[in-house]
Amino acid sequence: MPSLTVIVPALNEEKNLGPAVEAILTQMKPLATSLEVLVYDDASTDGTGAVADELAQRDAHVRVVHNTAQLNIGGIYKAGVQAAQGDYVLLVPGDNEMRLEEIARGIKYIDRADLVVFYVTNVRVRSWWRRRLSRLYAAGVNLMFGTRFSYTNGTNVFKTDVVRKILIHTNGFSYQTEAVVKAVWSGLDFVQVGIEIKPRESGESKALTLRNLRIVLDALLRLWWEVKVTERRRYRRLGRMLGKF
Repeated sequence: MPSLTVIVPALNEEKNLGPAVEAILTQMKPLATSLEVLVYDDASTDGTGAVADELAQRDAHVRVVHNTAQLNIGGIYKAGVQAAQGDYVLLVPGDNEMRLEEIARGIKYIDRADLVVFYVTNVRVRSWWRRRLSRLYAAGVNLMFGTRFSYTNGTNVFKTDVVRKILIHTNGFSYQTEAVVKAVWSGLDFVQVGIEIKPRESGESKALTLRNLRIVLDALLRLWWEVKVTERRRYRRLGRMLGKF
């Protein structure tokens, strides 16, 4: 079994963070020789920080970082990757939307590739607007980079020493797309695994704002310019998809 690091960003997730972390601990402990859960309180203005501290007091697998200024989800992922002690690293949002038993099922495929790319199969639990944007996003990524991903911007599992070598520029929501595209165009083979998620139980998604959508679009254009123009000699071989499950 591998050792695992789970990065958990939380911005004003006072009601959702506890159940999310408890699910991570329950599902991931049996799969790992060692497990660390890095909770990042991203300068929350509610009781998220206190909830995170209580979780760390109850379980030594949990470590908490309180950001004095918001890093945003991409910035937290980059910080977590550098701090990770596990052989493999993944990010699970603190909004308690993920079904951790599904993530645990997908992690079992890491013996087949150094990268496991997840995509959502029960998309109807999300709003029509978000489903539409997700389809357009995936289609745009595939068109821009000649790939066949079902999705790139969800929870993905990287070998830690692999993702540390990838320069991720964005701090926004397309951070996983940047990591996945650069990894695969560096020749990294991967598998895709379909998972189910559950409806959000409390609060609203932080992703669907005009500001975030603009940041994502700018990041995608910059990624295309880097991979296809300025650094194309570095990104010369497209990795293989070794299976879709």
